[in-house]
Amino acid sequence: MIQWGWLLAKRRAVAAVRWPGPWTRGEAVSWSGKNRALRIAPTQQDVEDMLARAHASYLVKRVPKDALLFWEGEPHENHYYLAEGLVEVFTVDCAGRKKSVDFYRPGSFFGFQILLDDNLPMTTARACEDSLLLAIPKDSYFKALHGCPDFADVTVRNLFGLLAMQTREVINSSFYVAAQRVPLLLLELARDAQEAGAQDEEGIVLPYGNGEIAEMLGVSRNSVTASVSRLQSQGVVEKRRNSMRVVDLDKLREIAYLERE
Repeated sequence: MIQWGWLLAKRRAVAAVRWPGPWTRGEAVSWSGKNRALRIAPTQQDVEDMLARAHASYLVKRVPKDALLFWEGEPHENHYYLAEGLVEVFTVDCAGRKKSVDFYRPGSFFGFQILLDDNLPMTTARACEDSLLLAIPKDSYFKALHGCPDFADVTVRNLFGLLAMQTREVINSSFYVAAQRVPLLLLELARDAQEAGAQDEEGIVLPYGNGEIAEMLGVSRNSVTASVSRLQSQGVVEKRRNSMRVVDLDKLREIAYLERE
């Protein structure tokens, strides 16, 4: 049974969230090692060909920045492939505290709530910039899953990547305090940003402010600010407005590994 009072409170909390500044396509990355499990991402043409082989229907949708694709706790029967743009999935409690769960780049699949009987998402999905998606209805998704081995393979790889991400986050949150988790997260972000080409002569650009880092880790902004300030004093990062730059990746790696001990 849907608890409408709870959903209304959640909607109000989501509406009250102040979104971060503009994102630069290709610079934002996922964290906790998920991208390493999903290194080979299918193109839009690949996905369309797989769906065609299974005779599965889909819709091509263009959504504007800040559009909400689905709401936490409200049934939604579409699965999505992101062809262009950037999508954030997050949760917000009734007090308005936000926790970013993941950011999806082109080549990503999301909306796995269709694997559940009730189709209830555990998160809310928002387009961080104008985006192009393939919306795959639930019946078509299962038709492709059963009728196209390549599509089934992609699904398994995506689910494994999500499991790896969540496992890493649970381990880190169980064994490390916020001051330890910040350099660990920044190292993951810097590695993925480097692979995505978000690097110049001055270092590796991370398009996140302290608030976004806090939302990723589910900790207070003050804890992140204190940790980032310490890293800045050690010459590891340079803080910019709504972003930061990793200027010494080797030292960040050394600090992150020391925090694990």
